Amino acid sequence: MKIKSVEARNISIPLNRPIHNPAFKFTHCKYTIVTVTTDEGITGWSFSFGMHHTKAVVDELAEILVGEEIDTRRLYEKMERTQAVRWDRGGISMRALSAIDIALWDIVGKSCSLPLYRLLGCYREEIPVYYSGGHYPVDSTKNSDMLDYLEQDIGKGLDRGFSSFKIKIGGAAVSQDLERIAFCRNLIGPDRRLMVDAFCAYEADVIIPMAKKFEQYDIGFLEEPVALDDIPGCAYVAANVSMPVALGESHYTMAQFRDIINSKAARILQPDVAYVGGITGFMQYAGIAAYHGLRLAPHWCHDLSVQLALSIPQIRELEYMDQNSALFLIQKVIANPVTASNGIVRAPEGAGHGLVLDEKAVERYLA
Repeated sequence: MKIKSVEARNISIPLNRPIHNPAFKFTHCKYTIVTVTTDEGITGWSFSFGMHHTKAVVDELAEILVGEEIDTRRLYEKMERTQAVRWDRGGISMRALSAIDIALWDIVGKSCSLPLYRLLGCYREEIPVYYSGGHYPVDSTKNSDMLDYLEQDIGKGLDRGFSSFKIKIGGAAVSQDLERIAFCRNLIGPDRRLMVDAFCAYEADVIIPMAKKFEQYDIGFLEEPVALDDIPGCAYVAANVSMPVALGESHYTMAQFRDIINSKAARILQPDVAYVGGITGFMQYAGIAAYHGLRLAPHWCHDLSVQLALSIPQIRELEYMDQNSALFLIQKVIANPVTASNGIVRAPEGAGHGLVLDEKAVERYLA
């Protein structure tokens, strides 16, 4: 079975309500949809971030893929070597590679009439997810407005039966974020899990004393406490706070994860299947995590990550954001999105990754 075509399309989905986090304001989610067709009529698809830049790299990689047999490992290496010569092995180019790799695995699963988690080796049939939200409203920095926004957002998760939650910090004054954490803990009660995502907003000498103040709220992990390329700084934070540090959603390469592990900068790794090389790349990180006794908590898209989570023991829960969430609205172009029931998800029915692309929705959001 050979590759007949590789097509990339850009879409831009407006948010349900504009938000901001410690880095920037969001009004739209922008994705590149990748579709791979074969000479036997089997089609696979996937997506990643980046839009125009990602599409440009996908179009370049398509030139070396058309006519090739669907050998996922070999094609992964071929794309990676091409990256090293033409661009680099990080950022946009890895997002493009990841989307193609996932589409290829979708084809392999369909050709075998198996879901990916069965193909990879089933470990479980369902997995807990945590409700990821707790951003900031764009129209006010008043404490009362931020707390109202937080109550509405987290309240949706409580109403749907979630038992784990993550909120953003770093987008307001330290005193305000400490109040938001305390408010959220009070809102969800003592028996539900609460995590915080700093979005690389702090210096080490700020987040360490801050963490000592919010550790009383039983924080499950502290995510990305300092600048993403400050691995020594993150290691210093990890050595001086009581809760586990989570890191990796903004890292793309084996060398970067090697530095995180060797520096003991995190006890929880957060690779994103749409960033680190797709299914092929992610399975490499799963092996590394197992070797070092580290947990995996994949970043973002549970619709794809569920296939990995059902086959990898080191993954204990997934991040959850659906089309009703504040951010990451890819479900608006998926005809059969993966929906949580009381904080639990299962893989969609069907072979491959099982997700069905809603072509009418794609047409609506083309950019």
